[in-house]
Formats: sequence, C-alpha cells, structure tokens
Amino acid sequence: MTDMHGVVRSASATDPLRILLRTTESSGELAVVEIEMIAGSGGPPLHLHPTHGEGFYVLSGRLTFQLGRDVITGGRGTWVFAPRGTPHTLANFGADTGRLLCVFAPSGFERRFERMLAQQSGQDILGELAERSEAEQATQVVGPPLAAPRRPRA
Repeated sequence: MTDMHGVVRSASATDPLRILLRTTESSGELAVVEIEMIAGSGGPPLHLHPTHGEGFYVLSGRLTFQLGRDVITGGRGTWVFAPRGTPHTLANFGADTGRLLCVFAPSGFERRFERMLAQQSGQDILGELAERSEAEQATQVVGPPLAAPRRPRA
C-alpha cells in the first residue's frame, strides 16, 4: 500500500485569491483556485484551453458565464464546466461580490494565479514561477470579454 498524503487548507473568506490545490500537490491531475469577483467586474476575454477542462462552482453572488454561444447567469451552487477546446469566459455584473471555485483538470493553469499572488505581494518572480506553463502557453483568446447587459431606458 502506498503512503498517501493529503492537502488541507484553512478557510479564509478575506483573501480575494487563494490557490487551494497545485500541480505539485495532485501529481498534475487537478488544480483548484478560489477567486473573488467584485460587483460589476468583467472577466477575461472569451478563450479556450486545448490542454485542460475548466470548471466553475459559484460559492456566493450571481455570476454570468459564456460557454460556447450560451450565456448563463447563476447564483450559489451553480456549476459550469468548459471541456477542453470550449470557448468560455465569466463576469460579475451583479450588485454583490461573488466567490467561485475554478477547477482545472489536468492542472497547470493555476501557475497564472500563483504569479498574480506573487506580484500582489511584491515578490520578484523567479525560476519556475517566471515561466508560463504549457497550459498557459496553449490558451487561445477567441473573442472579447462578456459585455454588461444593457439597462432599459426609463
């Protein structure tokens, strides 16, 4: 029998970005990132990942997702999955801050968020962290970010 080791992270609702599971902790199988999106914030441009699928689980708030041509808005408990090669993006057009889990399978794309955390804390990005992962390099932008819905005129 193999001696298995797990990963435990303590809860922290105050961090806007937390990496919960990294490549090195999952043998490259899975990565999980928790992200806070402030009210009214847009997200990345429409993009696809040829190397991995990406799932989103809404913890709080109401977030809007584009998956292919479909646009879906959902609150707590909403699960959205973009298989490899599927164009997708997200935004928070709501009035409240949203939190979500982003799941990458296989892992690798979480390195983008590791660099963001390092930059936010003023660290120099050196060594392996400075290099973009294969998952980041393969990501393709295929369209614009989601546009905020038009408000009816009074």
